[in-house]
Amino acid sequence: MNKWIIPFIIAMLILPASFSTGEAVIVLQPLQTSFTGEPGESVDVAFNITNMGNETAGNVLVLIENLPEGATYTQAVFKDVGPNETREGHVQIILNKVRAGVYNVNLVARVTGQPGLFKVPLTLRVKTVVDYSPVIEVEDRYLYGSDVTVSCEVRSNSNGVINGLIEIELYRGKELLKRIAESTYIAPYDKKEYRIVLPKPDTGSYLVVMHTKFGSEEKTVSKSFEVYRRNLAYEAYFENGVITVRVYNEEGKGVEGIPVNVNGMALKTDSNGLVMIEAKEPGSYRITMDFDGKTVETVVEVKKLFLDYSLSNEMLEVYVRDSSGKGIANVSVSAEGVKGRLYGVTDEDGSVAFKVSQLGYGPVRIKAQSSHFLGDEKTLNIPRPTTPTPTPTPTVTETVTSTPTPTETLNVTNTTIPTLPVEEGRNYGTLALILLLSALTLTGSSYMAFFRPVIMEEQLDRYYFIKVRAPKLKSMKEVNIIREVNAVDARATKGKVTIDGSRIVWEIEELEPEEEASLQILL
Repeated sequence: MNKWIIPFIIAMLILPASFSTGEAVIVLQPLQTSFTGEPGESVDVAFNITNMGNETAGNVLVLIENLPEGATYTQAVFKDVGPNETREGHVQIILNKVRAGVYNVNLVARVTGQPGLFKVPLTLRVKTVVDYSPVIEVEDRYLYGSDVTVSCEVRSNSNGVINGLIEIELYRGKELLKRIAESTYIAPYDKKEYRIVLPKPDTGSYLVVMHTKFGSEEKTVSKSFEVYRRNLAYEAYFENGVITVRVYNEEGKGVEGIPVNVNGMALKTDSNGLVMIEAKEPGSYRITMDFDGKTVETVVEVKKLFLDYSLSNEMLEVYVRDSSGKGIANVSVSAEGVKGRLYGVTDEDGSVAFKVSQLGYGPVRIKAQSSHFLGDEKTLNIPRPTTPTPTPTPTVTETVTSTPTPTETLNVTNTTIPTLPVEEGRNYGTLALILLLSALTLTGSSYMAFFRPVIMEEQLDRYYFIKVRAPKLKSMKEVNIIREVNAVDARATKGKVTIDGSRIVWEIEELEPEEEASLQILL
């Protein structure tokens, strides 16, 4: 019997009712009722549509229903189909991820505004397709000291179960480190996973190879990676009370996150590649660094300054030495007393001197500081003298040339003071003369204090001091003092000091009334 006879008989049976009610009667005639396809393809369903009624059918929609999971369809729309009119059309079944099998679907026609559907059963056969993708996931480079994970997958694009063989091999150079081989199956659109973990592998080049065979399909993929160390360098030193460690790369840029251990204290470098720790005690500080699995060690020595002092002839002599007792040059030393704070720098023997008169009597704190040593400080007490300090006998005096002008130019040269004879025993006959000379001296001194400058000189051990004071009522200009001495160093509170062979020249442009200036000479 013709397959279209039954739909035609049904249409004929309902025609009288349709004619009486004025409805359209739709008859679908597919050109074929059985279709075959595979995932990724589209199946075209061609048909004829006929209106057997006595009214025009408007907006007739033709589509596919009861599709399997993973399949979609297109639809056809006829704006109007007149009475007894036949139209041609087609719809498509799109096979996406549809599993293999035989499916019963329907070709359906629906008339807008009219109840009921006209259906024609169809058969859809989806073929089994063997399709899969082997994938290896691993980074190109790994820093030494970290674990490496290699992920291998076989991803099935098949719409049916596939059976086959998977082989995975991991090499370091030519050495085989790991091998996996098994026969397995994979469900439709599923995957099979393998993970190989290498705990902190050695540096070198690695290769992963995966070979697969499912059905008649054989595939091989491979991926290489490298485990490497960075070319790191460092510097470690002690300065200003702090131990500093800096780790940097080939470009000189600081490297962050490098483990650094300082005498058992675990630290890590910051974003600038630095580790900084305060050194409170002298000694050897052992520093260990981990350069991508390579241990690097060094030692930083932290030394301390040691202060000592002595008092002699109204001078405070300060000595700065290391732990072995050797004097240290160029160390900043401060001395703070009731009159203020003085500063000095040690000479090549580690010594520096301060005037007691500028510090004052009583407690004095001395402090030594150096960028390469831990500092030291001490407090001492300078007692006030119980007896007047004897005035040293001068060996030189000054000849001062002045002019009766508001300002005065002072030129000083060495002259020897004649020594007066001293008679033994009592001689009251000269007493009157002595008193007269004393009176004249006092009178002259008072006059000089107002109009003449005052120059005082003193020698203590290796130090020679000169002080110049301007008169009370006059300023002094162009003061020049010359001494024939073998000087090592000289410092002045004002003016310019020049050491010229075996003599020293001190030049001061101007001194205000009663202003003082001092010169210290190291012999």
